[in-house]
Amino acid sequence: MKLNIKLRNKLKMKLSLTTFATSVMLISTLFSQALYAHVMVAQKGTLNVAEDGVYMVISLPVSAFSAIDDDNDGKLSAAEFTLHRLEIIKTVHSKITLKDKNGPLALQGIMLSPVTSHHSPQTPSSHLVVMGRFTLATADSALEYQVSLFGKGEHEDTLAITATRKGKSDKHTFELSEKNSKVSLFSE
Repeated sequence: MKLNIKLRNKLKMKLSLTTFATSVMLISTLFSQALYAHVMVAQKGTLNVAEDGVYMVISLPVSAFSAIDDDNDGKLSAAEFTLHRLEIIKTVHSKITLKDKNGPLALQGIMLSPVTSHHSPQTPSSHLVVMGRFTLATADSALEYQVSLFGKGEHEDTLAITATRKGKSDKHTFELSEKNSKVSLFSE
């Protein structure tokens, strides 16, 4: 009887430690993504190919989106962001695509973060960081990436992207523009 109680207590302790460790990892991931969003350079992006998906982080100018800048100041206020968040997500889904040999891949878990100054977080932002994960059936697939969201301001007409494949030395650095909005990646 005492042995059962000891085993039960050990099992509870193990489950508690596992829950704690999982919670710490989840919180660390969420905060690191939020911090990363604030340090992403304007007009830059990354694609990281892993076994289970392609992780995207990209900084887009507010002027690339239609009808979200209600006061026409060229920036996105907190109120405008809140009001137009769903429209922004819908636009991202339609204007940023990744395809493999079977067709378009689903973009999931979209997170948006207006790029603000740490000193003035309430100041409207001129850029928006978009993070998400494309589902991937096969990690070694050749891919086609397309972005059709370019700004209207000076120096907002191009995006510099770096794509890497986990566990391999594959690395592609490329620039996208309205005239050249599509690129093939990791072609065999």
